[in-house]
Amino acid sequence: MDAAKILKKRGLRITKIRVAILETLAANLQALPYSKLQKDLSRFDRTTLYRTLLILRDKGFIHKALEEKGESYYALCSNCTSSMHNHNHVHFKCNRCSTVQCLHITNKLDLSIPKISINSIEIIAKGTCSACLLAD
Repeated sequence: MDAAKILKKRGLRITKIRVAILETLAANLQALPYSKLQKDLSRFDRTTLYRTLLILRDKGFIHKALEEKGESYYALCSNCTSSMHNHNHVHFKCNRCSTVQCLHITNKLDLSIPKISINSIEIIAKGTCSACLLAD
């Protein structure tokens, strides 16, 4: 992933922390908790990290995959923009190892409720991931 190129293409200023966040998330196959991002990117102060995460989320670069027990998990977006997050996947948390993954699905998520306009659907599934099942 060329984070600097992606930031430039989408019109966002290239900064060391923005590049570091995007590269850190790209290097992992799962969503990362804020506490891990804070530890891995400790060269940046906590406030700057948090504000940069908010900017990247608002501009459609990343999304909050899960928030649980005061911990937020972040993952890269694939087809999102600053005007709309477009996720067609389920967020899965393993009960054993606590990893959070964005699992892409083949069927479009659709929900219809009379007299209500739905803009987005978020599904969180919990269970045991394939790595933990293999460890048994």
